Amino acid sequence: MSPVENQKSKRRKSALIILSFIFLLPLASPQEEYEYNIESYSIYFDIISDNTVKETIEISLTANTNFSRYVFYSDYPVENPDAIVKVNGEMKIVNVSVSKVIGGINAVYVKLPPVHPGDRVDIKLSFYSSGMLQDVQNKKQFAYYIKFSQPVGVFYVRLFVPRGYAILSPIIPSPDMVESSENRLVLEWRRENIKAGEEFYFIVGFSGEIKGFSPLWLIVIFVSAFVGGFFAGVLYKERKGKEKVEILKSDEEKVIELLKNGPILQSELVKRLGVSKAKVSLLLKEMEKKGLIERVKEGRSYLVRLKQG
Repeated sequence: MSPVENQKSKRRKSALIILSFIFLLPLASPQEEYEYNIESYSIYFDIISDNTVKETIEISLTANTNFSRYVFYSDYPVENPDAIVKVNGEMKIVNVSVSKVIGGINAVYVKLPPVHPGDRVDIKLSFYSSGMLQDVQNKKQFAYYIKFSQPVGVFYVRLFVPRGYAILSPIIPSPDMVESSENRLVLEWRRENIKAGEEFYFIVGFSGEIKGFSPLWLIVIFVSAFVGGFFAGVLYKERKGKEKVEILKSDEEKVIELLKNGPILQSELVKRLGVSKAKVSLLLKEMEKKGLIERVKEGRSYLVRLKQG
């Protein structure tokens, strides 16, 4: 083989290698890197009174980079926050602070000691809040909405309903478990392999305090909650159910009337409609699917407007 032919052969091989690299590059590109991987994310809601809920969040994560702060965002007021943190199993003293950000969102800052790649961090954050409990059609309704910005291994929720309250419809989604604990009713949900952007709505109705409460009531509540939760979950997933459709239709009309005057922040819609944040989020998601409105990200909230055309 002549030196010229040999050079051409080398150039062809080099060109093939470069082309192969270009075509394979999208396949080999790494996934989005997060500061940490969240193995588990648990939320416990303890109803203290008609207006107050104690919220406890337990997070287990593994660091991918160096960081020294964890931030939790809440649509609801945050009072008396407190945190316990373990880094690689060792208890650490931390500072917790709260501040308002865009859209009236509360940011809870947990100041951590320096965390390095590979470190395991366990955070337990507790605080008191209001706004999750509302009076709807002469009964109480608990409503909560959460959207994850990154993948989570296991997501776990527990709602503790105090002694003397009966669970009523709606129960969305259907709980994975209902049990009694220390004369309290406990509803439990568990989900695995949560994807970034995945969102969850929790809505539970219950009556006012029952006089002359007895363990027999607990059995009745258990059965009714399980059966009611199953059917409510089916209605939620299939978007069928006459009562729900009628309510949404009425609220859709209210939203459209408000938006005729121009775009509105989602947090402002909650105030004007006078319903829970979870219900407004669910309603707007439905309207967006129908092509009635569109939502544009505005900081931690959304700017809602009528769909053009």
